[in-house]
Amino acid sequence: EPLSQLRFTTSLLAELKDRKIHTALDTSGFAPWESLRKAAGLADLVLYDLKMVDPDKHAAYTGVANRTILENLRKLAATGKPIAVRIPLAADVNDGPENIRRTIEFLKPLPAVRRVDILRYHQGGREKYKNLGQSDQFEIFAPPSPERMEEIRRAFADAGFTVTIGG
Repeated sequence: EPLSQLRFTTSLLAELKDRKIHTALDTSGFAPWESLRKAAGLADLVLYDLKMVDPDKHAAYTGVANRTILENLRKLAATGKPIAVRIPLAADVNDGPENIRRTIEFLKPLPAVRRVDILRYHQGGREKYKNLGQSDQFEIFAPPSPERMEEIRRAFADAGFTVTIGG
């Protein structure tokens, strides 16, 4: 999370901006608003991870509440900064119709959200956890089927979003 190293992140973004290099801030949004505001102000685009809008499920699966994440996204969108929301999807965790409906309802009034990237769950972090001696903390989930990913893509597209499928 780049916002946990705010001084480094803002210094790097400022240097890249001075060199006319396009930048993107990739964040979970789980940080104080002032940290996000400072870093996002230096970036050309913000890639914002959003796992789920239901607070209880978010806390159960991630270990943290999502109030700050959701509120920061609302505040960031109000600044007009271009935002691409990235949604990592795991089967039977956050790919259900209710979560997708609620996510669309949350994002729809945020005009700065230019696109939604839906990402199939993968185990890329597994090796990282192992190297940190925390492999017992890595949960393994299944990715949604290609058919389900297409249904989700279509739901976001029907709601007016530009949507990509990745992962």
